Amino acid sequence: MTTERIAIEPVGAAVDVYLAEPTTQAHPIGSDHILDLAAIVAAHASAPATMINAEAKEPSRRIAVRSALFMARPANRSTGRRDRFRDWCSDAPAMSLSAATGRHRRR
Repeated sequence: MTTERIAIEPVGAAVDVYLAEPTTQAHPIGSDHILDLAAIVAAHASAPATMINAEAKEPSRRIAVRSALFMARPANRSTGRRDRFRDWCSDAPAMSLSAATGRHRRR
């Protein structure tokens, strides 16, 4: 677990940038991170539908983009890549301890 925090103000600024230019890719957030705004919103479960809905009002659009950004993993600014260990942990199969054998088993 990391103790890094990203303040809410840069997230709000990123929402503003995306709403002004939805094709924005490398947007700096915090002192050490970059977000690909276009890819993050496109990958979110509901944000793309909200963004293409002609009847969606600006507050709905802002909430959809903000939700997508909160779910995202920022890339490290120095390398342009996400943390490899975090990626490995999220991609690793879940393991649990079998009560009967005391051995690890895949879920």
